[in-house]
Amino acid sequence: MDFALTDDQQLLMTAFDGLLQRYRDPPQGVHGYVAYSAAFQQELLDGGFLEIAAQPGFGLLEAALLTEAAAACPVGVEAAAAMMIGPQIGGCAGPVALAWQTGRPVRYLAEAESVCLIDGDTVTVGRPAAADIEMLDSVAAYPMARLRKLPSESRRIAGSAAAAIRRRALIGIAAEAAGLMRGALDNTVRYVKERQQFGQPLGHFQAIQHRLAEDAQIVQACRLMALRAADADCERLAAIACLYAQDTMRKVITDCHQFSGAMGLTLEFPLHLWTYRLKVLQGEAGGRAAQARLLARHQWAETPETSVKHERLEEVS
Repeated sequence: MDFALTDDQQLLMTAFDGLLQRYRDPPQGVHGYVAYSAAFQQELLDGGFLEIAAQPGFGLLEAALLTEAAAACPVGVEAAAAMMIGPQIGGCAGPVALAWQTGRPVRYLAEAESVCLIDGDTVTVGRPAAADIEMLDSVAAYPMARLRKLPSESRRIAGSAAAAIRRRALIGIAAEAAGLMRGALDNTVRYVKERQQFGQPLGHFQAIQHRLAEDAQIVQACRLMALRAADADCERLAAIACLYAQDTMRKVITDCHQFSGAMGLTLEFPLHLWTYRLKVLQGEAGGRAAQARLLARHQWAETPETSVKHERLEEVS
C-alpha cells in the first residue's frame, strides 16, 4: 500500500531529490564511525528545506517526507528536529538538538543552533554555548556531545506548545528511522546481488529473499505510519509510529548485518552509517517502553463513560 503525492509535493520531492543525488554515495576514503556532512546541512538551510513545515501550502507531512528521504543517505544531517520542531520554537532556521536529559549524549548538539530539553510536561529551549557542551568521540555514526548544563538564556515552554514539541519529536524519530532502515536495506540488497556464494549471488537464495521481503514490509509500514502521524499531528499516532519503528528496527539491523557477512563488521563497508544511527534512535525518547506507556494511556484513558461505570461498580461493591 502507498499513496500518490500531490502536484506540489511531487515538485518538492523532485527538487529535493536533485539535492540528495550528491549525497547518496558513501563518502570515499572515510573509514570512520561518523559521516556528518556540513555541506549537506548548509544546502538544506540555503534551500529553505528546514523551514518547510512553516511554508504556505506545506506542513508536517512534507517535513516527514523530506526527513525520511534525507535519512536514507549514508551521510548524517540534522533535518528531523529542525523541520518538525523549528516552527514551535520561533522558526529556528538551523539544526535543532533534542535532549531528553542533561548529562547524556545528544545528537548534533555541537552543530545545533538551538537545543530542546524535553523533560516531562515542559520543554526548555536555548542556544548552546561552548561552555555548555562537552564534545564526545562518537562510535554511533552521529556526531555526539554532552549537555553539561542548560544555556544561560533559556526559556521554558509548557502546556499545549510543549505537548506539540514532544509528539513531533516522536514523529521525527519515526520518519528518520524509516529512512535509515531503507538506506541500510538498499545497501544490503545491492550487496547480496553482487556477492557470489556456491556459484551464484546470495540474493538468489530463497531464504534470504524471504527475510529481505519481510524487512521491506517493515520499512514501508514504518514510513507510512510516520507520514500518517505527521499528517494528523496526533500524539497517539506519533506514539504508534515511534513504537513500531523502535521495535522492528532490530530485525532490519540484524538481517542487514547477517547478510553482509564479515564485510558488515568493517568500517570500510558503509552499512554502519545507517545501522549505528538506528541503534541510537532505538533508545531515543525513552525507547520502546516509553512509547508503549504513552500509547497505553491513550488506548485506555478514562472517559466520562468509563468514569460512570467505575462509580456504579463501586456502589455495587
